[in-house]
Amino acid sequence: MLAATDSKHEQFVSAASRLFGSLSANALDTIEPLAQWIQLVRGEALFGQGDVSDGLCVVVSGRLQVVRENKDGLSVVIAEVSPGESIGEMGFFTREPRSADVVAIRDSLVVKFSTDAFERIITLHPEIVRDLMRMQIVRLQRPSIRPHAAATSIAIVPLRMKTSFAEVVARITKAVGTELHLDSAEIDRQLGEGTAQLREQDPRSATLVAWLNQHESRHGIIVYEADPGPTEWTERCLRQADHVVLVADASEDPSPAPIESLLTSGSVGPRRTLVLIHPNGTSLPSGTKRWLDARRVDDHHHVRWDRPDDFERVGRFLTGRAVGLVLGGGGARGFAHIGVLRALQEAGIPMDMIGGTSMGASLAAQHAMGWTPGHIEKVNREVWVEIEPHKEFTLPILSIVGNRGSTRVGQMMYGDVQIEDLWTRFFCVSSNLSTAAARVHRTGSLLWAVTASASLPGVAIPVLDNGELLVDGALLNNVPGDILRELGCGRVMVSEVSVEQDQAFACKRVPTVWEIVRGKFTRKKSLTPFPSMLEVLLRAAMLASSRREREIMKDADLVFHPPINQFSLMDFQSLHAIVKVGYEHAQAEIAAWRDNGQLKKVLDV
Repeated sequence: MLAATDSKHEQFVSAASRLFGSLSANALDTIEPLAQWIQLVRGEALFGQGDVSDGLCVVVSGRLQVVRENKDGLSVVIAEVSPGESIGEMGFFTREPRSADVVAIRDSLVVKFSTDAFERIITLHPEIVRDLMRMQIVRLQRPSIRPHAAATSIAIVPLRMKTSFAEVVARITKAVGTELHLDSAEIDRQLGEGTAQLREQDPRSATLVAWLNQHESRHGIIVYEADPGPTEWTERCLRQADHVVLVADASEDPSPAPIESLLTSGSVGPRRTLVLIHPNGTSLPSGTKRWLDARRVDDHHHVRWDRPDDFERVGRFLTGRAVGLVLGGGGARGFAHIGVLRALQEAGIPMDMIGGTSMGASLAAQHAMGWTPGHIEKVNREVWVEIEPHKEFTLPILSIVGNRGSTRVGQMMYGDVQIEDLWTRFFCVSSNLSTAAARVHRTGSLLWAVTASASLPGVAIPVLDNGELLVDGALLNNVPGDILRELGCGRVMVSEVSVEQDQAFACKRVPTVWEIVRGKFTRKKSLTPFPSMLEVLLRAAMLASSRREREIMKDADLVFHPPINQFSLMDFQSLHAIVKVGYEHAQAEIAAWRDNGQLKKVLDV
């Protein structure tokens, strides 16, 4: 074992090298004596919003959470700070008060350079100013929020388990890609019998903490396996964890287990993920709401014991490598998404989360239910080509189209499925007319959420939610790739079917009513092409969020934009042809990305 001073020096060099990347090892040695070491326990604040900016800090081990109070007085998490990352440099340069609270979400070690000390460092090494400014520019250039950093220390905690917990830990450990897996037996083997169960107040506990911190600085990821009950080692795992994974058999009692009494009750603390183990995937999960209502968790996953890729999905989420796909709205043109789904599936590209807006929300929901692209195409042909709910016109008092047909086909497709019971994590977006804000649907009735996301204003009756009216999400966020980022996807794929210059809306003149009626009855193509009322309303809704859409596309890692200009927004009869265009486009894009190395760089496939 290394001496404590050697371990501390090694940790300082590891963390400071990321901040002072341009400095040599000898230069770092001259800086180290200027550092002030701060030990924070879980929940302790490094500084508060409004405090005087009196220096710059670097996280050596542990994790900090940046929390800012919004205009409504609510605390909002805006970022997490991992080992090697700095905080407070903006305040150093501007001399303005701290703009947010910074709190330790686990036991953490921080190095602080006072304002005087850091000015002395800059005097000796002025080149580091360039590195600091570069980091700030990179942060400011990020168009979407990334509040959750990838975990580096993961505590896996058993609740009520029928399945072998050791095997679950082994599978998750393999999925996150680390060889360092620590349980109480391994700690006792390395440091002596009884070390794992030392109380925090025991003087010998400092040696254990130093040993753990040393290994965290050496290894990218550590998996801590908790004991089956609330022991000292289990509590230690929770104190060391960036991310706590609660594992349970889905068939067991969902009420809190005794071991959960060790978890903090407040909002400050490491992220928590609930993993529910199922024997197989013969049917969709049910009753997940009872598990979620009984405890505070940030995320949950359904894992089938006979599906190794389910464990791989959990591993990607824990390490910030989760792959998300978002499907944009666009009426009948959205059928191109079905072809994109088929091409991605054939290429073996994972889809750990899927979401969308309007037609994209409907197709994303069907994928999340476990439907194959072929089945999705079959069902949508039955709905949009044969039943045609969009042609059930009614007296234009509340809407142009009635809701009987849409309700019937909605029940046929989604039934009473709940979003939290889906195998693949799903979300969709609607627009709240009452608050002028986007609504992200992550739980509750799948039918209700998808209906709200696709309720085109004026065409369909708005969905009523606790006295507020929800309509088509295209008004505010037609391609919600930014939501994927916020929900923890490190890799974002976008399938977008919007058209900037739509030829269907390039007209020579407005036809008369009689010309349109005559064309309907004679079934002849009008000599004066003009978009229908439904097409105009749908196009107008999509234009409302076009600027945001362009920003999201720039931030996406991979973008599909099928050439569907020749199809109109309401061309449901061309379903098969649109699917084919989407499939061929996605195939070509995936092949090109594979050839130029972009696919491996982004998705490692």
